[in-house]
Amino acid sequence: MKKLGLLFVLVLMMGMMLGTSVTAQDDPIEITFAHIFDDDRQLVIQQIADAFMAENPGVVVTPIALSPVYDELFNQALLAADQGTAYSIVQVVEAFTQQAIDSGYFVPVSEVASEEQLATLDDVIPTIVNYYSLDDDIWSLPWNSSTPLLYYNKDIFTAAGLDPEAAPSTFAEITAACEAIMTMADELELSGCINWPMESWFADQWVAMQNGVLANNENGRDGRATAVTWGESSELLNVMEWWSSLAEAGYYTYSGTAGDYNGEGLAFLSRQTAITLNSTAGLALIQNFAAAQGFELGVAPLPLPDENATNGMTVGGASLWLSVDQSDEQLQAAADFAFFLTNTENDILWHVSTGYIPNRISSVEQLEADGYYEENPNFRIAVDQLANSEANAATAGAILGPGQELGEIIVAAFQSVVDGDEDPQAALQAAAELANLALADYNSFFE
Repeated sequence: MKKLGLLFVLVLMMGMMLGTSVTAQDDPIEITFAHIFDDDRQLVIQQIADAFMAENPGVVVTPIALSPVYDELFNQALLAADQGTAYSIVQVVEAFTQQAIDSGYFVPVSEVASEEQLATLDDVIPTIVNYYSLDDDIWSLPWNSSTPLLYYNKDIFTAAGLDPEAAPSTFAEITAACEAIMTMADELELSGCINWPMESWFADQWVAMQNGVLANNENGRDGRATAVTWGESSELLNVMEWWSSLAEAGYYTYSGTAGDYNGEGLAFLSRQTAITLNSTAGLALIQNFAAAQGFELGVAPLPLPDENATNGMTVGGASLWLSVDQSDEQLQAAADFAFFLTNTENDILWHVSTGYIPNRISSVEQLEADGYYEENPNFRIAVDQLANSEANAATAGAILGPGQELGEIIVAAFQSVVDGDEDPQAALQAAAELANLALADYNSFFE
């Protein structure tokens, strides 16, 4: 009996030990995902997170709409990391890539991902993955990628005697179309012919189309950028002179607030202008609102500076960054979720739900096979713009340390020309001097 009693106690103790071990193993791995989407798009994110958790019951993913503004999101994420409460995954806009690297708060995706996961990046459109690759590292996973598109009111084109099926495709054609449209300005109650946000992103695209770079060391790809090339860039001067000529003629208008994508979209949808340039991210919304407003919408590629400017475009939008300040288990779970969020199935779901570009070649092929683009041809335009771009330093985009500050400097230069009649060359020279001082100050921390 004593032997049986002892055996019973040992079995009971082993059971308790095993129970304790199983419980410890069953404790969920919790990860957080900080993003900007506080509208219906967060429902898509939650849907994908729920699907991931169903496949990985040991992981809890909590998406957090931290701020609807990219720079606020980035600053809040860095503050949280500084306080030891880093978010596992952070959505970072492309302009902040160098700052994200320099912060030390993120680990390259290529250091965490498995060989199998990294192999799937061969499926990503090269122009997109190249933007987030630097010094042989892939720092982040492309997610909500975008390019600008041209949107136009076909009814106004018809009223002005223009072919509503022939969207202007170059700077010269925009100018010519606006000349015809503005003869009807009073009758159509137009405030201008064309509007787009006072934002450097559009100029960046037009410079890339001309195979121009915006910073030394091949846009900061062959080494840290130490100077911008704005002052000597014939490509950027070409853009600024054309932009200025549209404003001087009364063709270009904007809300007066820099970066006002929503305001510019609303001005176009309320028929204040005939043409607008805006992100593909707004495609679904613009289509729906145009239908509600009762006019026929045209969608076309972003116009080229001229017919020879066919080098291609840089990717806009944001990508997924993995925080270094988390346990190994959390870091791996974060990488697994990031790759799940951007796999072919979810890449397609995100694209058709929002208008953001599908990053994967397999996504485009599947959508083609399903006949999606035959029924929704406007969603294909932005895809082709990137897919047909050359993979080089110009389309890779400029990697600049104080991205937000430099963006404000170049926007102020454009405003001084468009609003204040400043000479374009003088404005670019002055802006370059300010930018280079800011770059030198920033880079001094990393010497």
